[in-house]
Amino acid sequence: MTNSVRLGILLALYYVDGYVTFATLVRSVGLSKSTVHGHLKALASRGLVESRKAITIAGVRRVIRLTQKGRQIVEKYLEIVEELKREGGR
Repeated sequence: MTNSVRLGILLALYYVDGYVTFATLVRSVGLSKSTVHGHLKALASRGLVESRKAITIAGVRRVIRLTQKGRQIVEKYLEIVEELKREGGR
């Protein structure tokens, strides 16, 4: 993972632990719809996120969530961060 925006998207989806609407994700990352769409497309092509249309209170919306593969990638990243924190405290 070489892109901090994509990492941020993966982390956000990990902590939500479920589906989030595309609009909510766009607001959260503070980027344009087209930019977020491009990042999601790249993540989906690697099997890290999935999306579908869902009926919400606001109507039909695109929702996104991590795949199992995406969850494993984030968990590995968080393990590395924890290890670095432990080693930094020595």
